[in-house]
Amino acid sequence: MKYLRNEPLKRHTSFKIGGPADYFCQPKNTEELIEALNFAKERKLIISIMGAGTNLLVLDKGFSGLVIKLAGSLDTLKFRSRTVTVGAGVLLPHLLKFLTRKGLSGLEFLAGIPGTVGGAAVMNAGAWGKGINDYVQLVKVLDNRGNVQTIKINKLRSGYRKTMFQIAKLIIVEIVLKLRKGKTKNIRKKIAELLKRRKMNQPLGIPNAGCIFKNPKGKYAGKLIEEAGCKEMRVGDAQVSVKHANFIVNLGEAKARDVLKLLTRVQRIVKDRFKVWLEPEIKIMVKSQS
Repeated sequence: MKYLRNEPLKRHTSFKIGGPADYFCQPKNTEELIEALNFAKERKLIISIMGAGTNLLVLDKGFSGLVIKLAGSLDTLKFRSRTVTVGAGVLLPHLLKFLTRKGLSGLEFLAGIPGTVGGAAVMNAGAWGKGINDYVQLVKVLDNRGNVQTIKINKLRSGYRKTMFQIAKLIIVEIVLKLRKGKTKNIRKKIAELLKRRKMNQPLGIPNAGCIFKNPKGKYAGKLIEEAGCKEMRVGDAQVSVKHANFIVNLGEAKARDVLKLLTRVQRIVKDRFKVWLEPEIKIMVKSQS
């Protein structure tokens, strides 16, 4: 497997922001992932696991260690009746196409959400009041020693954009989903409707990293930001989206420091106006597993 030196991470994120990684690799399978873990261990490198980089802000100084990108690898995709086994590197749009062909329903709410299955499971990604982990039965993971573990759904401790994987030193390699039978025609129709809604309301086509903040309980972050007068606020080339206030877009040459300054400014203004502190949903690449 090839290990790239000083790889610019802005090439690998939807935000198109971020400095270089000391080392970077894209393992094709679990064996190569274990090899990468051993590579890091031998050299005492800090590790950061990346899915497709769609909910990620990489700092301008980059990452001092090894970044392992899983998108496009670990691509198991098989089903038996209503049970589907999916590799962590499978992209969500590809999963939805597969499920539609097989007439399996339940995950249509993920339509338009980019990223990998593994990243979605880490974040309990979702929309319209649903999360992917509502449909997960089992999760297969690697610990930082390269040992495989299987975790059942009752051990996942998932909540709104929150799971145990955000703090545990575990790497998701595969998940098992339990879905329901549906008609392909109806599944396609539902997906098309949700994609249309996203196109109308979100800044598609402009570099961004999805929703910047989690919705506070009983409220919508985008509405609070807009009512606080922050829509279109700008720092450098980072701007609160004109189309959806819970998105920050990169107008061309935005830096991570611009995004963080704008994010913090929005938090303070909303706190002053509504006494609500917005918690970031975006993941910032920092030192993680070793």
